Formats: sequence, structure tokens, C-alpha cells
Amino acid sequence: MKRFLGFLGSVGLVLSAPLTAEAARLSLVGSVKLSVAESPIEDARVTVTFHGHEMGIHEYTTQRRIRVRTDASGSFEAVVKVPDDRYIWTHATVEIDETDMSKAAIAQTLCQIDEQGGGYCSKSFNVNPLGSQ
Repeated sequence: MKRFLGFLGSVGLVLSAPLTAEAARLSLVGSVKLSVAESPIEDARVTVTFHGHEMGIHEYTTQRRIRVRTDASGSFEAVVKVPDDRYIWTHATVEIDETDMSKAAIAQTLCQIDEQGGGYCSKSFNVNPLGSQ
């Protein structure tokens, strides 16, 4: 009986301790620059859509979308939390809105799968200046 009560006490300690689970996440770290001068595009609105499919079911596709803005150096980071190990994330579509300096642009980039069931990308995007062909 003492062993049983000791066992229940240990289980209670384990259950009362906070469980910290690291959620899976999708992330894209990038930068937006003007194609002719390589100068950064500040405060551009960027929409990132991560594309994936259910594990083992390629016909069932899913998306996660986030909107961010570039900072003074043209850099941005888009991060979304996702259920871990449920989806395979394949690529991301990046839409960069028109600014007072540049035209709108759409690009895609591949995602690298991480250990938690998420993915990450890193890419620099060049946009054309207004008035260019």
C-alpha cells in the first residue's frame, strides 16, 4: 500500500509540473530590394502563403497565410504556428504589394522541413521600379 501511495504521489508531481510543448511553426525570413539599385524597399506589405498537404494524402491541400511589412532595411519575417507532424509543407507564395517606389511582385520559394513538423524558408526578393517595362 505504501508503494502504491508513493507511486500516486510521483504521478501527481509529474502531472502538476507545467508541460512545455514546442509547437511547430512555419517561417520565412526574407528581404525586398529594388532590382536596379539593390536598395531596400521599406514598409512594403508582404503576404506569405505557406502551402502543404496532409501527410500521405497529396490530394488534400492546406494553406496558412500571414501578412507582414518590411522594416527600414527591407527585411521581414513571417511566422505561423501549425499542428506538428500533420502536414508536409512544400513551398510558399510571396506577394509583395506595389509601393511608391516599386511594382507589385509574386514569387515562390521552397520550404525546408524541420524536426517539429513545420518548415522554414529564406529568400531575397527583387522588385522592379515604377515606370520600368
